[in-house]
Amino acid sequence: MPVHFEESQTKTRPYSCFHHHPDRSDDKKPIPDTGWRGSPPIPSFDSGDSEKVWMSKPPYNWLPARSVGGEELFKTKYESSCWCGAVRFAFAGDPFDAKYCHCRQCQQLHGAPFQWAVIFPKTSVRILQNTSDALHFFSTTTKKACHHVPCKVSCEICRAPLFDEGRRTVLAYPSGFKFPPIKARLNNIHPPGLYGGVPLEFQPSCHIFYGQRIIEVCDGM
Repeated sequence: MPVHFEESQTKTRPYSCFHHHPDRSDDKKPIPDTGWRGSPPIPSFDSGDSEKVWMSKPPYNWLPARSVGGEELFKTKYESSCWCGAVRFAFAGDPFDAKYCHCRQCQQLHGAPFQWAVIFPKTSVRILQNTSDALHFFSTTTKKACHHVPCKVSCEICRAPLFDEGRRTVLAYPSGFKFPPIKARLNNIHPPGLYGGVPLEFQPSCHIFYGQRIIEVCDGM
């Protein structure tokens, strides 16, 4: 969707008409209690293939515990899915941060000029559906289709990317999330209507590996 810039803005520096979230840092936020009571506290923290029963641990097919009073600790706020719907994930709370990555690896593996990702703690993510065991894993370290952290997670049926699993966190792709549409007026060209509805918490706070960019992004960040 094209973005309209006022003439006075383009003479100085271009600004995006989309609001960007202020700087955030995941190392300043405590990991919320979502009901994970297993071991280790952060699954696959040692990276590689050190975790042997990882499928029954976050961020995959695990069952959250409840509070002493019986309240659900894992409170789903967002859901994402692959293109065909065979794989669905639930996310508790808001992401710690969001970013655009311009590294060559992201460009090639995503077939796009850059990657947009939001960062969640592993224990804030769990599988809702995995039809026909459709989860597919690819290790950028071993260059093999295996669960070797860090790794890229996608649907084996439609091949849609879902997220990157790291040692501490999950880097999920907002394009697979389901957001309710919002009424907005983007600029002077487009009339008021229903648009993407991406929450403020999903708006990127920075670009990384911008020196490897293949296109300029004039968004004021």
